[in-house]
Amino acid sequence: MRGVSRTAISVPRDLMNQLSDLLSRTGVRSRSKAISEAISLYIAERYWILSDVDKEVTGAILLVYDHHRGRDVVEVQHKYLDLIRSTSHVHVDEERCLEVVIILGSLSRVRQLFMELQGLGVVEIIKPFLVPLA
Repeated sequence: MRGVSRTAISVPRDLMNQLSDLLSRTGVRSRSKAISEAISLYIAERYWILSDVDKEVTGAILLVYDHHRGRDVVEVQHKYLDLIRSTSHVHVDEERCLEVVIILGSLSRVRQLFMELQGLGVVEIIKPFLVPLA
């Protein structure tokens, strides 16, 4: 991190109280560090949505989908073997599966994978967490 920028923010009192309580219970001494981490996570989670730059990214896509139509998810994943590094699959219940797809590659390719998975109609929840490389 290069330098520090001081800023003032307005935060609802209840939210700040929750943060203070969490920090004291977890032993974190720096409110600034916690807020910086929250901002970093916010940016990382949404980075890919608006970016026109085709940077390299890494991260994960979490999916919860209909177990009976899981083959559709696998078929899409097979088109992105260059991007997908690993998957972890869990049977949540008789109807649903949870899968974490670890990815590394270009942002445009990740966007294609995400949009294709989202468009299947079998995915109940899809949540990306992407981190830009350099």
